[in-house]
Amino acid sequence: MAPLPFQFLCALGQDGILCASRGDSLYTFAADCSLITEHTLSSRGAAAAAATQEGAKEGQDGSSETATSKTQGGEEVNESSTPPPKRRKVDPEANGSSAQPAVGTAEPQAQQQAASAANGSSSQKKKKAEKSAEPAEKSYVILLKATGNGSHVVAVTGGNKTVCVLEHDGKGHLTELSQRQMVKRPSDVVLTADEKTILVADKFGDVYALPLVPSADDLPGEDSAAALQESIRLARKGANNLTVHTQRNLRSLEEQARQRAEKAKQQQEQKETGPTFKQDLLLGHVSMLTSVAVGSANGRPYILTADRDEHIRVSRGILSMAHIIEHFCLGHKAFVSTMCFPQPDVLVSGGGDNELYVWDWVAGKLKSKVPLLQHAKEQASLGADKIAVTGLYPCNVPGGAVLLMAICERVKAIFVYRVEGSNLTFAETISLAGYPLDIAFIQVPGEQQSRMVVSLDQGAETGEPSSSSSGLYVHMLGNGSATAEKQAAPVYPNPEGGRVDDLPRAEIEKILYTVGNLRKTEFDDVAAGGDDDAAGAAGAPAPEAAEGESSAP
Repeated sequence: MAPLPFQFLCALGQDGILCASRGDSLYTFAADCSLITEHTLSSRGAAAAAATQEGAKEGQDGSSETATSKTQGGEEVNESSTPPPKRRKVDPEANGSSAQPAVGTAEPQAQQQAASAANGSSSQKKKKAEKSAEPAEKSYVILLKATGNGSHVVAVTGGNKTVCVLEHDGKGHLTELSQRQMVKRPSDVVLTADEKTILVADKFGDVYALPLVPSADDLPGEDSAAALQESIRLARKGANNLTVHTQRNLRSLEEQARQRAEKAKQQQEQKETGPTFKQDLLLGHVSMLTSVAVGSANGRPYILTADRDEHIRVSRGILSMAHIIEHFCLGHKAFVSTMCFPQPDVLVSGGGDNELYVWDWVAGKLKSKVPLLQHAKEQASLGADKIAVTGLYPCNVPGGAVLLMAICERVKAIFVYRVEGSNLTFAETISLAGYPLDIAFIQVPGEQQSRMVVSLDQGAETGEPSSSSSGLYVHMLGNGSATAEKQAAPVYPNPEGGRVDDLPRAEIEKILYTVGNLRKTEFDDVAAGGDDDAAGAAGAPAPEAAEGESSAP
């Protein structure tokens, strides 16, 4: 059993404060690398309590079982008290002789069978309640983003699909403001340019807009509920079955009453089961969304979305015009997993292909392909023939240079590219002691170099992370390059708390390494219509050929 390593990172403003997630907890570190605070997301406890109540409800059958709850360590635990089984009636005709059972045989056996059945039922219900609480117990942060000034942090937990917003006081302390449970599991989140709206992409291909800080006016259904009540009030003041006399008017009144009752029922169901917060559906794909980004060109905002089916879609606007497709960026042969803007008019994307793709995204044109697998084989000693890009991170280093860091799943290296205009040039490979999971850039006031903090999974071979290492690797970025002059890099501590998600190594692998699973199998290719050659033989254009035909009117 081993705890999850630090997985996601983000910088909180320009004061050198780092926020890192591990399991269902968030940690903040000061500029001197000291631990400031640990914040455990309360969604885990709320989900566990809800599951407990559900298990208690299922355990109440009115006769054989009574459910009670008590608090142990801040959590509610169900206990079931099973009364003694009743005496079993014996049919004299069925036994063929007497209503009394044979001494020492039938009655004890009946009691044992009844007790066993009752205990088995109780045990099954306990197991069912524990099983319903299991996903909440394994809740963990799957996405972590922060505003540019570090005033707010957005954390998404996987088990309960909850978007949590926390306020940062500027000194490393976090206060939870809201929790909003999405209907579908989020796959990526991004903040708009004004940092007032969260765009949430889910695995069913939809993008929703949520206010960063919800207000009282953001609750849905209030106006419609008030309008419904007003219509009912007016209907009661109008015609009724005492003031109309024809059969036709009576039937009309009955139909109106039925419609009002049905509408009221739908409103109640939506209130109980639907979202209790404001969310606007902006756009949708027919495939799983993997990444979402926001860009701006010619004074107009755009939403860029990537999916498992090799598409990058450019849509207009943020709210009112998001349904309008400007064009597609087509050319990827495998899934697209991540995108970034090293320059405002340059988009770099990566995924299951052997190269990084450089786009003029405003025109929807592919500028170039930059090798990645080649460098992984040559300098990272990668033996596989396929890679899966998990992150692209642009950075403005001291001296004015722009660098792009690329990391791949299960590759112990960071691949550094220099960005010059719309051109990417490979610069170097930074070898690591573990598999990189995420990267954050920290600028400490007064320091000439900036820090590149990398979260590492160091338990891949041993199955157990080092107890002395936090798994947060620091690389100093020099003046205009990816490597500073040799100096002692700061070391982040390894806090003992937050290890609630102790899991077997096999379970940790499933949590940390999910991008490679996006790659389609041969069965998926056949179901989707085959490869490009098969598509051409059938008369369908290949992605490059269809590039000019993909723009929506």
